[in-house]
Amino acid sequence: MPTHDAGDLEAVLKDAAELFGLLSAPMRLHIISALCHGEKNVGQLIEAVKTTQPNMSQHLNQLYRKGILSKRRKGVQIYYAIADPQVVQICQTMCDRVTHQR
Repeated sequence: MPTHDAGDLEAVLKDAAELFGLLSAPMRLHIISALCHGEKNVGQLIEAVKTTQPNMSQHLNQLYRKGILSKRRKGVQIYYAIADPQVVQICQTMCDRVTHQR
């Protein structure tokens, strides 16, 4: 890990733990996985992830607020896409590790 002074390190570790907490929900990982091949609208994500619209909206909102996803409106549809490719890398690395340990 990079070196930081004590105050910076505490802030960095707190923020990292918060991000890991956000990514600890399998539903959110599934959403990120579904978006790895390009943007999708909410209906397409619901179909891909097999969940309800209210549940999907809650997870999408959390991922959007933390800057992991971007969104755009086209007519009445809202499309989501990956905004932070580094988060995808983190998720892929962890999923690869889990797969290799099975």
